[in-house]
Amino acid sequence: MTAEILSDEPVLTLDELCRACGLTELTVKTYVEEGVIEVRGVDATHWRFSQVSVVRIQKAWRLERDLHLNAPGVALALELMSRIEELERRLQSRANDV
Repeated sequence: MTAEILSDEPVLTLDELCRACGLTELTVKTYVEEGVIEVRGVDATHWRFSQVSVVRIQKAWRLERDLHLNAPGVALALELMSRIEELERRLQSRANDV
């Protein structure tokens, strides 16, 4: 099994991100506005996204689709999931130190 390491370097345009995720520009722009994904660039024509954004936006879309969450709910759910993952990492690290 091989694992691909995703880059957090912003290289994807808005159009490329939309194609990679199978989503509309409107959906991606909404996720950007809600802080679901990070973007670099001053406006949508200059926005650049990382490969990590592809994974995060796919998670966001699954939450929206499967749980019928709106964009603010998706942003909150992802934030809480990140906090839980961080706490689990801390607990695992402490358990390994004992």
